[in-house]
Amino acid sequence: MFLTFTYFTFYGMMAVGLTPSLHMAAVVSSAFYSFWNLLSGFLVPKPRIPGWWIWLYYICPVAWTLKGIISSQLGDVETMIVEPTFKGTVKEYVSTVFGIDPDIKGPVVAVLIGFCILFFGVFIFSVKFLNFQKR
Repeated sequence: MFLTFTYFTFYGMMAVGLTPSLHMAAVVSSAFYSFWNLLSGFLVPKPRIPGWWIWLYYICPVAWTLKGIISSQLGDVETMIVEPTFKGTVKEYVSTVFGIDPDIKGPVVAVLIGFCILFFGVFIFSVKFLNFQKR
């Protein structure tokens, strides 16, 4: 959760640095937030995302957050689920329905740190080299 809050903060700083006004940054940010929400694997699970859109799932930071949260909280639960459409453990259900491997915590942390570094790096670049002043 700390890394999630950090990359959202750095993303907001990056959006403000890359756009000429605060209002434009709000519009761009809300568009990306909606896009990230759609492709995070929650509304449309990973196995049901079409093949030509799956690459967007892998570059979506919210998807990596959900992978980390779900794998750490539900990845080792061996409680049985018995219903008409599925019979197995919670661990198997998460793997089957959401396509999340329970042992993916290490790569998730590395990718989220990478997003933090990327967003902060672009922010630093934008503050240093972009100038939106009008004379």
